[in-house]
Amino acid sequence: MIEHNIKEGMIFNFKKLTSPNDSCANAGSPELYFLVSTPAIIHMMIEASSEMLDDLLPKDYITIGVYVDITHENPTLVGEEIVLSTKVVKVNGNELTLEYTGSDAHGVFCKGNYVRRIVNKNKLMENSFKRFSE
Repeated sequence: MIEHNIKEGMIFNFKKLTSPNDSCANAGSPELYFLVSTPAIIHMMIEASSEMLDDLLPKDYITIGVYVDITHENPTLVGEEIVLSTKVVKVNGNELTLEYTGSDAHGVFCKGNYVRRIVNKNKLMENSFKRFSE
């Protein structure tokens, strides 16, 4: 078992001022260009969880995402500051279950769960290259 300092109940608040890079600009409808996209929220979930967790692991380990469940309940305009509140709800060996709530100045806009796995960096890369060299 990998020794780490990740505990159930830990909370991390990730803040970000959204930008046009977070928009729905490639979604097809010009009306959506001013809204924060669901893929951008997922990217922020990845960034937030990495910031929260990776420094709590031995130096040769990182966390990787294995499952995402998100509901995008309300629109958020590009340019708004958002906060993703991330909570560790379960630690089961090398698997971590996180719960997310995204808020802006007008309230909650998304909720979700995210499962991440603790892995050895070198083994991850070795397995990745091995998989594609066959």
